[in-house]
Parts: sequence; C-alpha cells; structure tokens
Amino acid sequence: MDGSVALVSGGGRGIGFSFVEILVKNGVYVSLLDINIEFGKKAIKQLENDFNAYGRVLFIKCDVTNNDEFEDAFKKTVDTFGKINIVINNAGIMKEYLDLWELTIDLNFKAVVRGTVLGLKYIENKVDINSAVINIASIAGLSNSVLPIYQSTKRAVIEFTKSIGCSYNSEKNGNNIRIMAICPGPTFDGFENNINEKKALEKKIRTLLTSGEENPNPNRILNIQSTEYVKTALFHVMKTGKSGDVWVVENEGTPRLAHFSSQY
Repeated sequence: MDGSVALVSGGGRGIGFSFVEILVKNGVYVSLLDINIEFGKKAIKQLENDFNAYGRVLFIKCDVTNNDEFEDAFKKTVDTFGKINIVINNAGIMKEYLDLWELTIDLNFKAVVRGTVLGLKYIENKVDINSAVINIASIAGLSNSVLPIYQSTKRAVIEFTKSIGCSYNSEKNGNNIRIMAICPGPTFDGFENNINEKKALEKKIRTLLTSGEENPNPNRILNIQSTEYVKTALFHVMKTGKSGDVWVVENEGTPRLAHFSSQY
C-alpha cells in the first residue's frame, strides 16, 4: 500500500482518524474529509507531528451529504496527489431522534452510496486488485436493536455493499475494485478511567443492541473496544478480503467474515 492514495470521510476523529493514522504510518497519502474544521486541522497537525507526514496528508472540509462538495473532494485529492486508490466511507452519526431521521439516512446511507459511486468513478487503476472501497457499517446492522433509524441505515450499507460488490456487478462495471464493509462493535477513542462507568456503558449498549431480539443470547459479549482493533482490522480486510465481503470486528477480537443465509 506504500505510495497509494486514500480518501477517508469522517476522518477527523474516532474510528475515521484511526484509519487515517494507520494508513499514513504505512506510507499511504491521505485526504482526510470532515465537516468539522477544528477536528480536521487538529488531526492534520497530530499526523504531521507523529509521523512526519508533511505533504502526505490533506484536510478537506466536506459535507458528504452535499453532492457537489463530496465530488469536489475527490477532484481535489486527484489534483493534489495525482490519483486515488482507496476510498473509506466512514462518516456517520448515531443519533436516534425521529426528528433527525432524514439526516441520519442521508449521512449513514446515501452518502455511503454516493462515496462508492464516486470511488468507482475516480479510483485510478480499476484493474488493480489493491484498489478498494471500504464502507463502514456497524454490528447494529446485524442485530435486532431498538435503534430503528440507525440500525436500518447500517443494514442498508451492508446489503448495498454485498450487492454492488458481487462478481456480477464487478464484471458488469468492468473493474477489479473490491467493495467491502466493516462492522465494528461498540468502539471508543479511549477507555474511561472509572471501571464502573465503563461497565454501565457496556450494559446500556447491550440493551440498545439486543432488546429488539425475541430471544436475546444472555451470554453474548458486547464489550467496548478501542479504535486500535478496528484500524488493525482495516489492514486485515485490505489484505484478505474479497469484493462483497462483510467483516465484523468486536470485543477486541480478530476480524471475522459475516455469513448470510440465502433463504427467505
């Protein structure tokens, strides 16, 4: 991946920033997209200080729900670095308020579709198997949670990725660009110092993600993991994943491939 160029949406903090970190550390040039200027500038400064990444990282303020802004970010990336090899559609929100349902759908699903389509358009070497679009979903998309809007958008990302990434569509589009999804479990930037607070938060998350199930597994583990495990999973997926794959990374474990039944 050394010398490749990646575009990462929602890269100013959290999981998105952890992706940017590991990419830059491994010699990848990165366009970091974020709607928050403060987060973006702070992220660039940290990358330059930590990895001497001067000239290898570019911050672009971008609202990925805006068609023109999003495509302009792709154009700026090509103008700056000469190409794009990897697109990571990470931007999203988890706000389960019914008055924000349209924004949640626009950001969590429509922007992922838009980013994938733009990736297919702007990725330079469409026959290079190392070229990829990675869509960030969530294990909420695989659960019967009590978060109807959020869960639905993440499930939509999963099904969209499986479909557009299948061999039929790859052959139809005439490219070898792999399109894959990663479903992180509950993930935080850092752990709380108070172990009781951490356990209380894990209990709340477990309730949100399993209360919609008729017979929830009482032994299911849903511990909070650090971003270190998710960013490591990115390289595992990039190295071993096939187009249309959906990968799960939770409980600080090794990434595993999700399997789906064809029955209905």
